[in-house]
Amino acid sequence: MASSSQQSTQHHHPPDVGNYLNNFRNLLGPGMSDLTDMTKRYGPAFPNPKDSHVTPADLKRLVMASERIQTLIETESDGDPGKKKELINNIKAILDEIGLDESLPIIRTLGTILNFIFGRILTGLHVNETKLQQLKSKFGKQAVLYLPSHRSYGDFILMSYVSFCYNIAIPGIAAGMDFHSMAFMGSVLRSTGAFYMRRTFGNDAIYWAVFKEYMRQLVRVFDNGVEFFVEGTRSRSNKALAPKIGLLSMALEPLFMGEIPDVLVVPVSVSYDRPLEEQLFVYELIGVPKPKESTKGLLKAMSILKENYGSIYFEFGEPISVKEYFGQQLDRFQHAVNPSHVQTLTKSELGMIQNLAFDVVHLQQQKIVLTTFHLISIYYNYKKYLGQSITLPELIEGLSNLLDIFKDLGAVTTIQKTGNPELDHHLIRSSVKEALAVHRNILQMTRDEVLTIAKSNHDFSQVDKRKLKGHNLSDVVMKLSVPIFTLQLYCNPCLHWLAQPALVLLVVKHLSRQSRLMVQIDALQRAVGELRNLFAGEFVFHSRREQEDFDQSLRHLVEFGLLERITEDVRLAGNGDGEYVYLSLIGPFLCCYLQVTTVLMNQFFNVSFKEKDYLAKVQELVEQLLLRKARNVHPYCLSLDSINLALHSLVSLGAIRKSKENNVTMFTADSLRVRTLNGMLRSYCDLLPFEYLTFQGAVTEAKL
Repeated sequence: MASSSQQSTQHHHPPDVGNYLNNFRNLLGPGMSDLTDMTKRYGPAFPNPKDSHVTPADLKRLVMASERIQTLIETESDGDPGKKKELINNIKAILDEIGLDESLPIIRTLGTILNFIFGRILTGLHVNETKLQQLKSKFGKQAVLYLPSHRSYGDFILMSYVSFCYNIAIPGIAAGMDFHSMAFMGSVLRSTGAFYMRRTFGNDAIYWAVFKEYMRQLVRVFDNGVEFFVEGTRSRSNKALAPKIGLLSMALEPLFMGEIPDVLVVPVSVSYDRPLEEQLFVYELIGVPKPKESTKGLLKAMSILKENYGSIYFEFGEPISVKEYFGQQLDRFQHAVNPSHVQTLTKSELGMIQNLAFDVVHLQQQKIVLTTFHLISIYYNYKKYLGQSITLPELIEGLSNLLDIFKDLGAVTTIQKTGNPELDHHLIRSSVKEALAVHRNILQMTRDEVLTIAKSNHDFSQVDKRKLKGHNLSDVVMKLSVPIFTLQLYCNPCLHWLAQPALVLLVVKHLSRQSRLMVQIDALQRAVGELRNLFAGEFVFHSRREQEDFDQSLRHLVEFGLLERITEDVRLAGNGDGEYVYLSLIGPFLCCYLQVTTVLMNQFFNVSFKEKDYLAKVQELVEQLLLRKARNVHPYCLSLDSINLALHSLVSLGAIRKSKENNVTMFTADSLRVRTLNGMLRSYCDLLPFEYLTFQGAVTEAKL
């Protein structure tokens, strides 16, 4: 059965997004003080209004009085009054650690500081007002969960800021203990709605029960709504992460147990011209540990006030009624016999939640705004891999073609073509100039109007090599890699749209060599399915969308003249340049997985290994290949994010076995299956004519 929300994510024809950005309003623009004035009267709309507002203190009392916690106290104290008192105090302390707070003076003060910061570092904070008003009209008698994409720490505060500006109650926001430990800031964030959770509950049954009950009460009675990140953590790579369903399962449990009639899930998409943590993410990806969050570090980071971070785009997506989404699958009668606190969700129910979570991530990605610099990054990489320079006129023409591609696929781009060639040329040219001004640390235009990567000025002498998570990389390789990693961060958001068509093209190229140009669509789909399974974690492919994604990719590639379809066969059409735009985007990932399987064959043949040793060995091999300027290696192959995703992909495919030995997680490769995958990846990599290391001279020798 296709639910209504599932149907809403499908489209066979690209939506008309020609005027889509007209729905956005710039909060930093002139005449917006009526919204952004933090001293204004604040009478918020509550997503789930009650007869009287449930306060933070009320929440704690409800948790303490709940059947779950009272049963826990009686069971654990075992009739011992002293033990009971100690346990009650322990639970109250846990609640104090977790619990959110509300302070309007602190919210106003923080908002005023944000107004100052945004005015210094941003050119725009664009909010889709049309969608926001539609959302407010659906507020009523159901709990609301806001699920934003997570690309920056800024996501955390932006939700509260936008909510205040538009007189929406600031939700309870799940935050990690990193923030809790920050002097002063931990309590400030708590006062603006943050509730804290430990990363792992371990075997602490008491903490687990208290947190679960707190989440239950938030969803049942808290009228402000609840916010958390379904991806679980910030994406350092600037692309989607596969969802984690722990918090979502807790939040939806009252619905399954029949305690509430419905839950409204709101996907939220936050898009950044330039994330504040740009360089921090690059360092983390190559293995430099993340600095611990601290108020001192935050004050040090205020140096960002000297930089231009362009625009941010904020959108509340189409709300999903979870009751309607699950439809007849939602069977609440099975939980009607016993009290809810002694029951758990079934395997089938967890599977339903997993499907919902993947759809939420998909809907977030559908509305991520692709900026001009995202397109510039794709085009620059594509041309450099082919060993070609890029002039400004070529760049403008290339971006014009990319805009057509993304429009057909349904993406939202900051440049909206008008259909008038002269006007479009001027529009793209001015957008390029603005984008390069924001990202001058990555790409620059020479006096001769040739696009070049900025020279690397990073000083790695301050990096403590003993603390690197992977291999002890040389300064030479780090200096080469950091600028290219930074550029890759801006290619990665486009993978949501281009990864699947790229895999289809790649497989057609591969199979057409074996079958005299014509490829059967059934054989094509099977081979693409194998690659989808391998890269499922990397590109967040979900099996339920496989047929739809394949059909849309095939339609798109035929429509753009890259493939020719004759009944149930396809073949390559046109020249190679068009297809290489797509293939250049997945090239670094193909290379990374190739080198991963090479290390597994050569270093861990029939030998169990730890994850840390595996990460280091892959980075070590990639470094050697980079220094030798070998084929089929790209600096992004050093990405610990992708190396780690490859490991877990191989585990899920059964090519690696995961086990526990003396409480240590160990991995053992199936040499035959790994060798087969290595051969497949090598054959695909060898199809690509790319020279990934043409950057080397540019990074170290670019003259402006």
